[in-house]
Amino acid sequence: MSSGIRVRVAVLAVCILVAAAVGLWKGWGSATVDPPSPRSVCQLIRPEVFDLLVPRRRPLQAEGEEGSRPGTRSNTCSSESGPTVNGARASLWVALVRLGQHDGQGPQCIKRDGSLSWAINRTNHRVALGDGAAYFVSGDRDTGRVIHFAACLGTYLVYVRYEAVGATDASIIESASTVVQEVLSQL
Repeated sequence: MSSGIRVRVAVLAVCILVAAAVGLWKGWGSATVDPPSPRSVCQLIRPEVFDLLVPRRRPLQAEGEEGSRPGTRSNTCSSESGPTVNGARASLWVALVRLGQHDGQGPQCIKRDGSLSWAINRTNHRVALGDGAAYFVSGDRDTGRVIHFAACLGTYLVYVRYEAVGATDASIIESASTVVQEVLSQL
């Protein structure tokens, strides 16, 4: 075999190996790897916390795998006020999401696009909880203030939506923060 043919065979072999390596790298980067399901979020929050934040609450509603996106597993827990004499009402919805790999993004929550900055036209307030946390508040005090609170810890995202009529911003922030801390302490 002549040296020119050997060089061509060697170059062709190198090109094939490089193409295979790039294909594997691209394939792995865009692969979706679903994680194991997280524990039930209802069991991670003491009933007294629900009783305190949601007066005369109805029974807890737990759902698993609802709204999960590719590369995630989640479950939710929610409760809302029953009929009250003075019109006070509240609702609490908590989601626990476990992240896997999807679209080239690994399972670390804090590094995942959009995990803590989701509000458009609202101010996200950063909080020192877990690996990172943020919240924003919306709504009207008379019709119901709503806080959206998210926190990351490792491969977990905890999301809380708490609404209360007649509550101050400070009280709903503290309430949502308490729920997030309750869940994070059990992970």
